Amino acid sequence: MEFKAWDALRSNLFHLPVLSQVVRWRNVLLGCALLILPACELIDPELAIVSPIPTATLPPLALAVDIEEEAIIVPIPIDPPSFNAYLNDTGYEALIGELVYGALAEIGPDGNFYPELASELPTLANEGLTEDGLTVTWHLRPGMFWSDGEPFTSADVQFTWAALRDSGIWAPGFDLIEAIETPDPLTAIVHYREFYPNYLIQFGGYGTGVLPAHHCGDTDQMLLWECNFEPVSTGPFELAQWIPGVRLVFTPNPHYPVPERPLASQLVFDIESDADLRQRSLARGNAHLDLWPEESNLRRMEDSGTVDVRFTDPASFVLRLVFNLSEPGSDDPRAAHPVLSDVQLRQALRYAVDVGYLNAEVFNNRARLVATELFQLGCDIPPHIYNPGLASALLDDAGWVLTDPDDTIRRCQGCGTVEEGTPLVLESYTYVEFGDEMSEAHRLIEVMMADVGVKLERNEVEGGKLWNTWENDGIEVRGNFEINLWDDGYFGVDPTIHMTDLYDPRAIPSRDNPQAGLNVSRYRNPALIDLFDALHTPLPSNRRRALLCELAVTLDQDLPHVPLLALPDGYGISIDLQGVSPHIYDPVTWNAADWQLVRPLDN
Repeated sequence: MEFKAWDALRSNLFHLPVLSQVVRWRNVLLGCALLILPACELIDPELAIVSPIPTATLPPLALAVDIEEEAIIVPIPIDPPSFNAYLNDTGYEALIGELVYGALAEIGPDGNFYPELASELPTLANEGLTEDGLTVTWHLRPGMFWSDGEPFTSADVQFTWAALRDSGIWAPGFDLIEAIETPDPLTAIVHYREFYPNYLIQFGGYGTGVLPAHHCGDTDQMLLWECNFEPVSTGPFELAQWIPGVRLVFTPNPHYPVPERPLASQLVFDIESDADLRQRSLARGNAHLDLWPEESNLRRMEDSGTVDVRFTDPASFVLRLVFNLSEPGSDDPRAAHPVLSDVQLRQALRYAVDVGYLNAEVFNNRARLVATELFQLGCDIPPHIYNPGLASALLDDAGWVLTDPDDTIRRCQGCGTVEEGTPLVLESYTYVEFGDEMSEAHRLIEVMMADVGVKLERNEVEGGKLWNTWENDGIEVRGNFEINLWDDGYFGVDPTIHMTDLYDPRAIPSRDNPQAGLNVSRYRNPALIDLFDALHTPLPSNRRRALLCELAVTLDQDLPHVPLLALPDGYGISIDLQGVSPHIYDPVTWNAADWQLVRPLDN
């Protein structure tokens, strides 16, 4: 399979908020790997046929639109690749897709689900979910219309699934759907081949939703749809203008069902690649929202007096050390790593890292120290302890000692896994797209490891190399690393799918099954198989939490990963802009219908 999309994806994806790049890279790779098409490439319908003579006409949505004085201005660094967040994962298609594509259900800032285009949430209690978890019945809100006046019906739900299936596009959980019945315009019955724990956001989530059957085209042509660029809307806004490289302009959807919403008469996304210019525009009142600014600009915003800086709380992405427990480069994931397969060595390396210092020096104390990526569940996990003396004692006890006062690197002396005298040197990767903060964190961890006699050989590579497929020699999927540093997290409130992908012993990629999952640590604890199987059944929320906390305790003992810091997303918001409420479960535009400018004289 050729990855023709990489050049285009890099130009877009590398402008992501630094705190969420890794999960998107990994999802893009997984999605591309599962495509049945010859390449994972979104195609602008106007570019599908090459003309030798450029036309002089403007794109259909580049017609003149006056920008109102009360328009809300949001500068972004690049054009979104499309409105279809099922196809791309840069963050910007989700940002604008949230304005036009409603979801059957979403998650609010409090972490609770709420129905949007559906009239209620299907559950065991209301018989919307069968006891075996294989059938979900959605009842839609009556009287809903697309922005062009066409009715919103269950046919749109069925169409969304059929288009992903027929176009060979992978999206979470859709491959588990066997059929969707539409007995009437307001009922969609979804049949699964196995229980999908995140079924409530199956037709929703981070910028994705239900697509219009009447407007988009053939179900096997999703990559070529004009509606990817010219959508109709069930959201609060509709697209009025898109001048590539200049701006996107949105105006209220005349068929939006919420009375007196949206509050704003115009929402404008200006394309501005210069982060400093975006920050200055916000400080001067010429823009009203800056997404995911870097630390240096955040500090200037805080000092401006005209900008309110906010962070998502809780944070969803966790910076972590990722250990490879198998022999690097081995095709056999059962071949043990001579150092890292020993949990005592992994414990020593955890004690060697001063996480509080990392937070202060690199992240300006904005991150949260965590001992588990499931910290939001309140599991009983002891906090991380920095203790280089204990780290040294554990290394000594394992047979890795300092043998020469002039040699700062420990060597095997009775370790029993490698030749005597072998130095304790470990290769470590991170990805360059995160930016300076990741590089500095990686460097400080190298210093901390050196303080206990472990040499860390740092490498920084493009995410495309680190997380590429088996066929394309991906570093992690092939096990060609020892300790990596990156951030990852899960969307929504149920981490079952995410945790299964990372830690289920059946999710270890191999030559025979390169798409088994993302357990690149090659962590094999057979006791977890029954636990993961139980998590993939319908469970009361308290039972699910208990099982997830049991998993968190096991991971804290086994340490295939070492969670370090939960990293929030930051936003700069003009003091004139009211209603913005960023959270981790949806793009910041989730409640754009409630945004409005309130100038000082208006108060």
